[in-house]
Amino acid sequence: MKKIRLPKRLASCILAAAMLMTPAGAAFTDTQGHWAEAAIDRWSGEYSIIQGYEDGSFRPDAPITRGAFAGLLDRFLRFQNISPANTFSDTSGTYWEQAILKLHAAGVYLGNQGKALPTDSITRQQAVTMIGRAFNLTVELAGWPYEDGDLIAEYARGYVAEMTARGYIDDTVNGYFRPADPITRAEFVNILDNMIHLLVDDSQPVSGGEVYGSVLVNSADGAMMENTLIYGDLILAPGAKGTVTMKNSEVFGNVVNFSSAKIETIIEEVFEEEEELPGVKPTYKPDYEDIDYATLGEYSPGMTTGQYIAYDGKKIPVYAEREKLQVKATDFRWDGDRIVYTGKAFDTRFGIDVSAYQNRATKNETIDWKAVKADGVDFVMIRIGLRGTSTGHIYEDAYYEQNIRGAMEAGIETGVYFFAQAITVEEAIEEAEYVLERLQGLKINGPVAYDWEMHDSTYRVYGTSPETATACALAFCRRVELAGYRAMVYAGQYVSYIKYDQGVLAPYMSWYPEYKSVKSDSLGPSIYYQMDYWQFSSSCEINGIGGKVDANIQFVR
Repeated sequence: MKKIRLPKRLASCILAAAMLMTPAGAAFTDTQGHWAEAAIDRWSGEYSIIQGYEDGSFRPDAPITRGAFAGLLDRFLRFQNISPANTFSDTSGTYWEQAILKLHAAGVYLGNQGKALPTDSITRQQAVTMIGRAFNLTVELAGWPYEDGDLIAEYARGYVAEMTARGYIDDTVNGYFRPADPITRAEFVNILDNMIHLLVDDSQPVSGGEVYGSVLVNSADGAMMENTLIYGDLILAPGAKGTVTMKNSEVFGNVVNFSSAKIETIIEEVFEEEEELPGVKPTYKPDYEDIDYATLGEYSPGMTTGQYIAYDGKKIPVYAEREKLQVKATDFRWDGDRIVYTGKAFDTRFGIDVSAYQNRATKNETIDWKAVKADGVDFVMIRIGLRGTSTGHIYEDAYYEQNIRGAMEAGIETGVYFFAQAITVEEAIEEAEYVLERLQGLKINGPVAYDWEMHDSTYRVYGTSPETATACALAFCRRVELAGYRAMVYAGQYVSYIKYDQGVLAPYMSWYPEYKSVKSDSLGPSIYYQMDYWQFSSSCEINGIGGKVDANIQFVR
């Protein structure tokens, strides 16, 4: 696969009408050494779209008015509908009236007792709430890791918690969110820079690269993504129109469409020729012969107990072969951004899982594994590859070999995982063989995990029967165990309950994701069965790694 670095192509997005254009790529006179300098420089120099003031300044610490903030979001997302002119009593004839009324029609700008207060500075909690509403973020978290969390208004708490957990908010000071402080121009730019990695506002094709974050399309003339891997969400803004064509391209996050635009998927059988990575990787040849591939996915159903689990309005049978959950909520406590097990049934180890996301967020794209080890990390699961959610093509993680070697040299127990999208047993075996081939010449001492996920109907595995899904997981596990590795199955509640026969998969290690937030009312996993690994967070900070990292607990007897 070509390892092409895809730049963010952000064009024609104006930060505020009050800003006057500085020369493209020119440095501002007052941003050098500022904490948000990198974000400001990216949006001005690399992307040539940030506007400063006529005197060459950017004024990063200046506040933004509520009206100007509405203008920013409107120009960014291009809302299409507008509320009546008399919606607010104080907007008639003001510069930002149209933008405010458009945001009101979208349910973003609600005002205060019939007033929009357009000239007031917008507070940090108000800004985060409006951004959350504008992007229709699903609020799933109830807690927030802030010393002044109790001062956050009720309307904003969910959005602050969610956007913090996603890594969009990273400008806190000594653990304080400062909800009532005016948001500054630098803080606003920083949040959008964290949220959106590529903005497409015209029909010029985006081709041949990897986007490690979310893509926002607001082009009124359609858009084209060719041979592009999006390791985040694809968001179609309200202003997007026409057809957004995804040609041999993959979205590994969610597809969110706020627009009238249509998405067209084109899959060609042949990609452009892949560029070989440095070094020679031998074709995998097992030390044994006559593997009976035809039987790897064959199984007899697990033994049910006659008991049932209530899930999503369905009765899910309980399997006798799987152990019931042996930990409870009171067995856990927070220690900073890590959950600690205090119960007596298990010993525990702390671990993380990483992929190219973390390399991209780290200086020089190289994780300092010795620093990771010194920060208390006992084990790591490294993504080795993935299958596309639409095309079905298989890709290797750009940094898997570098990460495996680095983690093993640092003395961290190292396993790998494969993001699977198999819809047949043959594909599951193909995925296993792909992993085994890439492990040749590399040493690992942790498990090999099968990570089969289905978020929505855009995923190619949507509609796969439970029998087929179970057979695929079983075939993968049997194949890697034949090669001498420990097999593990990664699955959340939906796949665990609806798609997998837990009795059949009981002989293999289990890895269960369920994220918790600081100050959450309930700690501990809520699935019925005991797991070997629990992925409890997606927003842990680890020395030696840039950005947020998934955190895990291993339960050991």
